[in-house]
Amino acid sequence: MNKSLFLLVFIYSAFLTTAIAQERVFIDFGSTNEDLASREYINNISTSYQSGYSNGVLLYNDSGVSTGINLKVHDAWLNINLSGSTAPAYQVNVPLSASRDNFFGATSPFNGSAQVTAGFKLRQLDPNKFYSFSFFASRMNVTDNRETQYTVTGNTIQTVNLNASNNTTQRVEVLNMQPDGNGEIEIIATAGTNNTNSYGFYYLNALEIQVDNTAISQLITQQNLQLTYPIQQSTWEVGKTVSLSWNSEGINQVTLEYSIDGGSTFNNLATVPATDRSYDFTVPNSLSTNVIIRLSDGSQMIDSAPVTIIPDDNTVYRIVVLGSSTAAGSGPSSQYNAWVWKYRRYLEQLDTRYEVINLAQGGFVTYNILPTGTAIPAGVNKTINVNKNITKAVSLNAHGIIINLPSNDAAGNYPVSDQLHNYSLIAQTASQNQIPLWVATPQPRNFPANGSQVAIQTQMVTETYNTFGNYAVDFWTGLGNTAGNQILPAYNSGDGVHATNEAHQIFYERLLLKDIHGTVKNQVDAALSASDNEINVVSLYPNPVNELLFIETIEPISSIKIYNQLGQLVLEDQDVINMINLQHLESGYYIVHLYIGNKVLYRKVIKK
Repeated sequence: MNKSLFLLVFIYSAFLTTAIAQERVFIDFGSTNEDLASREYINNISTSYQSGYSNGVLLYNDSGVSTGINLKVHDAWLNINLSGSTAPAYQVNVPLSASRDNFFGATSPFNGSAQVTAGFKLRQLDPNKFYSFSFFASRMNVTDNRETQYTVTGNTIQTVNLNASNNTTQRVEVLNMQPDGNGEIEIIATAGTNNTNSYGFYYLNALEIQVDNTAISQLITQQNLQLTYPIQQSTWEVGKTVSLSWNSEGINQVTLEYSIDGGSTFNNLATVPATDRSYDFTVPNSLSTNVIIRLSDGSQMIDSAPVTIIPDDNTVYRIVVLGSSTAAGSGPSSQYNAWVWKYRRYLEQLDTRYEVINLAQGGFVTYNILPTGTAIPAGVNKTINVNKNITKAVSLNAHGIIINLPSNDAAGNYPVSDQLHNYSLIAQTASQNQIPLWVATPQPRNFPANGSQVAIQTQMVTETYNTFGNYAVDFWTGLGNTAGNQILPAYNSGDGVHATNEAHQIFYERLLLKDIHGTVKNQVDAALSASDNEINVVSLYPNPVNELLFIETIEPISSIKIYNQLGQLVLEDQDVINMINLQHLESGYYIVHLYIGNKVLYRKVIKK
């Protein structure tokens, strides 16, 4: 290489090094609703608008790696609004999921409250780096000016303004801020001087942070397209709706196609705005083991992993979750990051036959989920919730049950012996109905040191392992200090009780390692694929049936239970001879449970 060419390459390489961001962080401010959450390494900040998430939220970059940056809402917002843009221009680099909801404030009383300013601090910043910001705000279908002023304060101060009214195309930038002496940058929002709204409404929908080693002259959006689902082998049932998803930057539109012959020929699905980042696809009636989804933008073409399409024969792999606030989604910055929601998404994307039903409710203890009709001891001020207990889980025809009761029993000073007695009754109910049961250990909680609650909590961890063995799930190890008391700061949402995004990720990963979903699937498949010997044991006819279903068996039947497609018990007969009347059942698909000796046989029946 000659010297001139070498010098040119060196200069160009140096330009790329300074132009391309060292790290990028995307934040979506808004609703707690999982359906409105942004995906794929966009930080969802929803529960923080009242500044109750006192320890702040650790932010991830666009590769899913923790940045170490901590966002803490220290100046509360008034509330959340869901009327932002549903068609953001791709140039603002904000997906639909982030543009449609926002945090808002009001400088004059609205519904009895005003919030003249609102904001947050970015903490634990590197004093040697430069932090640049791109703000996006949108409030559609309004006629006044709703200018929002953002003041960014670090070792210097910069102020910018953006009118949120009907905004789909504009963003404002603050470049090259460095933190103050505490390693912090503060961002405060309020109504701008041109704001004409009578309440002084101001907004923040989305924020992009770019972190660089040196000062930059502008934010650069790199053209990028990435398929995010399906990216692993999945199973889809005919007629089900799946959400195809992707990441994109600097791209206007994408085209979606599908192939049922492994990629030899493709059928067009749709051309949609790239900022939609998802598309609901109804699975076609084309059985195949080699379906390919193709995503393209004219210059790039990405094919998915193979997908298998199967008939929808109403098979369901149903897992029911019982528990308290952790399982109910408390702690993370958004419900999207809670372990039950992560677990449900993973299973539904793996196979559309999976179903996760969450019956957890904040404040629950073991007494709340006891079998319906169990006597509560004197002095225990708890009642059984018949809509969220073990009996309800059984009535939903659960194929597996997960219990997550972190610490409320210990907080109420219910002794370990009482908890174990309650778990015994719960486990007995599950066992009688041949439903496998997994129980999570308690989680660390900031109880007073060396008190009775700590002793109960730590002993209950040991007893959970002893009682449930391989069916115990570890929600304890590594989350608290060495004495087992106090949640480690990285996992403390701020109240000393609930766990952060990071802790919920650990819970989710440990559940996956238990392969609960694999056990459930194998059990259901085995039950619905009876051996030849089992088939000879019992015969049901006619099938489909109008009214009378006849039963022929080699061995006597002790009882029969019939469940509908929702897993609800619709018919039970303890005095079966050789026929049962189904005339009062609605047309549809049913699972018949036949109790013969010490086993249960399952049969599918269609009622005409």
